[in-house]
Amino acid sequence: MQFAEMIKEARLQAQLSQQRLAKQLVTARRPKGVWATYIGQIEKGEKVPSDEVCIKLAEVLELDSSTVLIAAYEAKASSEEGRALYGKMMRSLSDPVVNKLLSSEEPLDPALLGVLANPEIAALLGDQPWLERVVRARKNQQDRDVLGLLALVEAMDDQQWTMIRGLIDTWGLEPPN
Repeated sequence: MQFAEMIKEARLQAQLSQQRLAKQLVTARRPKGVWATYIGQIEKGEKVPSDEVCIKLAEVLELDSSTVLIAAYEAKASSEEGRALYGKMMRSLSDPVVNKLLSSEEPLDPALLGVLANPEIAALLGDQPWLERVVRARKNQQDRDVLGLLALVEAMDDQQWTMIRGLIDTWGLEPPN
Protein backbone atom coordinates (compact mmCIF):
# COMPACT_ATOMS: atom_id res chain seq x y z
CA MET A 1 0.00 0.00 0.00
CA GLN A 2 1.31 3.43 -0.87
CA PHE A 3 2.14 5.90 1.90
CA ALA A 4 -0.57 8.43 0.97
CA GLU A 5 -3.25 5.73 0.82
CA MET A 6 -2.08 4.21 4.11
CA ILE A 7 -2.37 7.52 5.96
CA LYS A 8 -5.75 8.43 4.48
CA GLU A 9 -7.21 4.98 5.13
CA ALA A 10 -5.94 4.95 8.73
CA ARG A 11 -7.29 8.48 9.34
CA LEU A 12 -10.71 7.50 8.04
CA GLN A 13 -10.61 4.29 10.07
CA ALA A 14 -9.84 6.35 13.19
CA GLN A 15 -12.75 8.66 12.26
CA LEU A 16 -10.54 11.74 12.37
CA SER A 17 -10.94 14.80 10.19
CA GLN A 18 -7.81 16.20 8.58
CA GLN A 19 -8.12 19.14 10.99
CA ARG A 20 -8.27 16.91 14.12
CA LEU A 21 -5.39 14.77 12.92
CA ALA A 22 -3.30 17.86 12.16
CA LYS A 23 -3.79 19.19 15.70
CA GLN A 24 -2.67 15.86 17.21
CA LEU A 25 0.63 15.85 15.31
CA VAL A 26 2.49 17.75 18.02
CA THR A 27 6.25 17.24 17.81
CA ALA A 28 9.34 19.04 19.09
CA ARG A 29 9.56 20.99 15.84
CA ARG A 30 5.82 21.51 15.58
CA PRO A 31 4.52 22.26 19.10
CA LYS A 32 1.12 23.35 17.72
CA GLY A 33 0.76 20.43 15.31
CA VAL A 34 0.63 20.80 11.55
CA TRP A 35 -1.83 22.49 9.19
CA ALA A 36 -4.83 20.55 7.92
CA THR A 37 -3.81 21.45 4.37
CA TYR A 38 -0.53 19.60 5.01
CA ILE A 39 -2.52 16.44 5.86
CA GLY A 40 -4.39 16.88 2.57
CA GLN A 41 -1.10 17.18 0.69
CA ILE A 42 0.19 14.02 2.39
CA GLU A 43 -2.97 12.10 1.49
CA LYS A 44 -2.76 13.25 -2.15
CA GLY A 45 0.88 12.11 -2.35
CA GLU A 46 2.13 15.66 -2.85
CA LYS A 47 4.19 15.76 0.37
CA VAL A 48 6.04 13.17 2.40
CA PRO A 49 6.61 14.26 6.01
CA SER A 50 9.79 14.09 8.06
CA ASP A 51 10.61 11.01 10.13
CA GLU A 52 9.46 12.86 13.23
CA VAL A 53 6.00 13.53 11.76
CA CYS A 54 5.80 9.98 10.36
CA ILE A 55 6.43 8.52 13.80
CA LYS A 56 3.79 10.79 15.31
CA LEU A 57 1.35 9.84 12.52
CA ALA A 58 1.96 6.18 13.33
CA GLU A 59 1.34 6.82 17.03
CA VAL A 60 -1.87 8.83 16.52
CA LEU A 61 -3.26 6.50 13.83
CA GLU A 62 -2.17 3.36 15.73
CA LEU A 63 0.06 2.10 12.93
CA ASP A 64 3.41 0.34 13.16
CA SER A 65 6.06 3.07 13.03
CA SER A 66 8.48 0.90 11.02
CA THR A 67 5.85 0.29 8.38
CA VAL A 68 4.97 3.99 8.18
CA LEU A 69 8.63 5.03 7.91
CA ILE A 70 9.42 2.49 5.20
CA ALA A 71 6.32 3.51 3.23
CA ALA A 72 7.42 7.16 3.55
CA TYR A 73 10.94 6.31 2.36
CA GLU A 74 9.46 4.41 -0.58
CA ALA A 75 7.38 7.50 -1.46
CA LYS A 76 10.53 9.66 -1.25
CA ALA A 77 12.62 7.30 -3.42
CA SER A 78 13.72 8.99 -6.63
CA SER A 79 14.34 5.83 -8.66
CA GLU A 80 12.40 2.73 -9.60
CA GLU A 81 15.14 0.62 -7.97
CA GLY A 82 14.76 2.57 -4.73
CA ARG A 83 10.98 2.12 -4.72
CA ALA A 84 11.42 -1.59 -5.47
CA LEU A 85 13.82 -1.95 -2.54
CA TYR A 86 11.38 -0.31 -0.14
CA GLY A 87 8.60 -2.49 -1.51
CA LYS A 88 10.68 -5.56 -0.65
CA MET A 89 11.29 -4.18 2.82
CA MET A 90 7.54 -3.70 3.33
CA ARG A 91 6.84 -7.28 2.25
CA SER A 92 9.57 -8.50 4.58
CA LEU A 93 8.00 -6.67 7.51
CA SER A 94 4.72 -8.49 6.87
CA ASP A 95 6.46 -11.89 6.98
CA PRO A 96 5.83 -13.60 10.35
CA VAL A 97 9.27 -15.23 10.35
CA VAL A 98 11.00 -11.89 9.81
CA ASN A 99 8.86 -10.32 12.55
CA LYS A 100 9.80 -13.12 14.94
CA LEU A 101 13.49 -12.58 14.16
CA LEU A 102 13.20 -8.81 14.58
CA SER A 103 11.40 -9.10 17.90
CA SER A 104 13.82 -11.68 19.32
CA GLU A 105 16.12 -10.64 22.12
CA GLU A 106 18.71 -13.18 20.99
CA PRO A 107 20.93 -12.56 17.96
CA LEU A 108 20.39 -14.85 15.00
CA ASP A 109 22.91 -17.66 14.87
CA PRO A 110 24.77 -17.30 11.51
CA ALA A 111 24.92 -21.10 11.26
CA LEU A 112 21.11 -21.13 11.11
CA LEU A 113 21.18 -19.00 7.98
CA GLY A 114 23.58 -21.47 6.39
CA VAL A 115 21.27 -24.36 7.24
CA LEU A 116 18.20 -22.51 5.91
CA ALA A 117 20.07 -21.72 2.67
CA ASN A 118 20.47 -25.45 1.99
CA PRO A 119 17.88 -26.40 -0.69
CA GLU A 120 17.40 -29.87 0.84
CA ILE A 121 16.58 -28.31 4.24
CA ALA A 122 14.22 -25.83 2.59
CA ALA A 123 12.44 -28.72 0.83
CA LEU A 124 12.20 -30.63 4.12
CA LEU A 125 10.74 -27.60 5.89
CA GLY A 126 8.07 -27.42 3.20
CA ASP A 127 7.14 -31.12 3.55
CA GLN A 128 4.66 -31.31 6.44
CA PRO A 129 4.47 -35.15 6.74
CA TRP A 130 8.28 -35.35 6.94
CA LEU A 131 8.44 -32.59 9.53
CA GLU A 132 5.82 -34.25 11.71
CA ARG A 133 7.63 -37.58 11.59
CA VAL A 134 11.01 -35.99 12.30
CA VAL A 135 9.54 -34.21 15.34
CA ARG A 136 8.00 -37.45 16.64
CA ALA A 137 11.26 -39.34 16.00
CA ARG A 138 13.20 -36.63 17.83
CA LYS A 139 10.92 -37.04 20.85
CA ASN A 140 11.56 -40.81 20.79
CA GLN A 141 15.32 -40.31 20.45
CA GLN A 142 15.83 -40.99 24.19
CA ASP A 143 14.34 -44.49 23.94
CA ARG A 144 15.35 -45.40 20.39
CA ASP A 145 18.32 -44.66 18.18
CA VAL A 146 16.17 -43.25 15.37
CA LEU A 147 19.06 -41.30 13.89
CA GLY A 148 21.23 -44.44 13.87
CA LEU A 149 18.43 -46.39 12.20
CA LEU A 150 18.02 -43.66 9.59
CA ALA A 151 21.77 -43.84 8.88
CA LEU A 152 21.47 -47.61 8.37
CA VAL A 153 18.50 -47.16 6.02
CA GLU A 154 20.44 -44.55 4.09
CA ALA A 155 23.38 -46.96 3.65
CA MET A 156 21.22 -49.85 2.39
CA ASP A 157 21.33 -50.94 -1.21
CA ASP A 158 18.10 -51.68 -3.11
CA GLN A 159 18.13 -55.41 -2.27
CA GLN A 160 18.56 -54.76 1.46
CA TRP A 161 15.82 -52.14 1.36
CA THR A 162 13.45 -54.59 -0.37
CA MET A 163 14.17 -57.22 2.27
CA ILE A 164 13.53 -54.78 5.14
CA ARG A 165 10.30 -53.59 3.48
CA GLY A 166 9.25 -57.25 3.14
CA LEU A 167 9.82 -57.82 6.88
CA ILE A 168 7.89 -54.68 7.78
CA ASP A 169 5.01 -55.76 5.50
CA THR A 170 5.05 -59.24 7.08
CA TRP A 171 4.78 -57.68 10.55
CA GLY A 172 1.77 -55.64 9.34
CA LEU A 173 3.21 -52.32 10.51
CA GLU A 174 1.55 -49.16 9.28
CA PRO A 175 2.93 -45.65 9.73
CA PRO A 176 0.90 -43.53 12.20
CA ASN A 177 -1.32 -40.83 10.77
